Amino acid sequence: MKRKVVGFSHMSEKLIEKELVSSPFFFASADSSMLASGIEQSFRQSIPFSALADKAKEMLESAKIDECDNPVLFGVVPFNQDYPTQLIIPETLYVSSSPRAQKKPLALLSQANVVSQPSGHHYKQGVANILEMFNQNILSKVVLSRAVEVATELEINQSDLLHNLLAINSRGYTFAADLASGSKLMGASPELLIAKRGSHMISNPLAGSRPKSLSAAENLTAKESLLNTSKDLHEHGLVVEEVEKVMSKYCRNLYTPMVPSVIETESMLHLSTVLEGQVDQDDLSVLQVAAELHPTPAVCGHPRHSAYEAIKHLETFERGYFTGMIGWCDSRGNGQWVVTIRCAEVKSNQMKIFAGAGIVSESQPQSELDETGAKMKTILSAAGIQFDEQLTA
Repeated sequence: MKRKVVGFSHMSEKLIEKELVSSPFFFASADSSMLASGIEQSFRQSIPFSALADKAKEMLESAKIDECDNPVLFGVVPFNQDYPTQLIIPETLYVSSSPRAQKKPLALLSQANVVSQPSGHHYKQGVANILEMFNQNILSKVVLSRAVEVATELEINQSDLLHNLLAINSRGYTFAADLASGSKLMGASPELLIAKRGSHMISNPLAGSRPKSLSAAENLTAKESLLNTSKDLHEHGLVVEEVEKVMSKYCRNLYTPMVPSVIETESMLHLSTVLEGQVDQDDLSVLQVAAELHPTPAVCGHPRHSAYEAIKHLETFERGYFTGMIGWCDSRGNGQWVVTIRCAEVKSNQMKIFAGAGIVSESQPQSELDETGAKMKTILSAAGIQFDEQLTA
């Protein structure tokens, strides 16, 4: 695998503009961006999550030119391990600091239509069904999702869409990956599942949310509410407890803040906790820890197996890669894996957009429906599409 370091302007103005459509993978964080060109190795089939790290190690070892070489592998892992996982090692990897992206206007507002979505009533009934399960003491949290398909008269410019996602998500993680269906999975995730740099390991789970307002005063009230509402604190605590349990198996000096903070994205406010520690094994693969964490209660529920069974019963669509994980790792075990949220499967004239909400015993069906609509705004606004009324009806 060839690796080329380029300037952020070259990445933004040349590579994203001209190579994104043909690129199998793009990934950006707050401090760097990577664009793959060509495919040296690929893997696409269902695989147990517990076997992911070994498969990645096998591919990375075979891609080494010599013992000092450090190839990089990219992956798209589904929510359900029976769905195909996609792993690639590119022929060439372009790396830069994060592009200084500027929003680009996309003229789709009056030329887009919702062509498929479950009704709001159907989603609220699903929430009601979950609340009934809580009364039976089967579960303590379930993340219920929905999908909306949007058709556009004008062709969706993937480069412009990515630029807009980068512009509104400068502190998060932005991605674009080819799927076997011929679509491209594109999104702007705020949630770091796990990252490893040398011996340092970090995770940033998010759970407990409020839609963001245009009013600073309303946002301040919403932040205070997040930090003072038992429903949100309970939902967040379930996720942090699970992440802490897994990380403590691999880390020494693990630090977990005693209380969460609040972070902002383009459309949402989230309770956030950053967990950090030092790994016991320097050669530990970040993908091994990611696979054990996935799926966290932030995207599945608690207990995991019971929540997954409820999701399978209540959701009327295949999540695929939504609420899976997406990211990269190298042959030395370093890497970043993020939760695949705030995303869509994008074709030339169509987008399938996903969003979910964590349901706990204090949840209100209409509030959870409103939350999914607000979360969809990240990708919709980046594409120039606005459907507020239809998304919460």
